[in-house]
Amino acid sequence: MPGISKSRRRLLFNTAAWVGGVSALALVKSARAFEMRTISPGSDTGLAYSNRCGGSSEHAGLVSQLHSELANNPSSSSMTATCPICGCPVTVSR
Repeated sequence: MPGISKSRRRLLFNTAAWVGGVSALALVKSARAFEMRTISPGSDTGLAYSNRCGGSSEHAGLVSQLHSELANNPSSSSMTATCPICGCPVTVSR
């Protein structure tokens, strides 16, 4: 009889663990951390994101870096880089 009670106990424990795990997974909702949404440019959120740079003073460091790279590369007439803060394209030309 001792062998039967151990296997029964193991069966009940494993069944409870599986049922608990499956029900926990069934109730979990997606965090949607990597979901992309389109924002209307005329909405309040769209205006806030479009004006987040603060003007050319925010891009002064990037502009000076592009000017130095443009000076080192005589074959290029312009260079463009993306602002790491806001994602705006910054273009410098001769």
